[in-house]
Amino acid sequence: MGQRTILIVDDDADFRDSVTVVLEAQGYKAAGAKSAKEALAIVSHTRPDLVVLDIMMECDSSGYEVNQAIKFREEFQLSRDVPILMVSSIPLDPAVRFDRAPEVEMVTPDCYMIKPLNFKAFLEKIESLLQTYAQHQ
Repeated sequence: MGQRTILIVDDDADFRDSVTVVLEAQGYKAAGAKSAKEALAIVSHTRPDLVVLDIMMECDSSGYEVNQAIKFREEFQLSRDVPILMVSSIPLDPAVRFDRAPEVEMVTPDCYMIKPLNFKAFLEKIESLLQTYAQHQ
């Protein structure tokens, strides 16, 4: 297997830069997007191995919209199984935050972590998600 590409979607350039340094030090290739629109454009042209996704960018629900698009919209069918690791300063996982919403699965990522990140736990979670993803291919 070649170098795995991780797309970092966050409007905070410092966050994208710091995560890029951490990921590249572990041998991953990192790509960045500063908005939901940019992220979806990248995913539609190149299929990353994993997406690290912030929630609040252009609006308070941008990350949820990206998650929903990748996992459910027809034009992203080839990327549907790409794992999404959502990161946010919001302390509640979307599955808990929106537990009564009928469409909760549309905003629920494969994994959720709270900022600021514990980079050791972050890297362990990325490796776990990538291994699970590889087993399902």
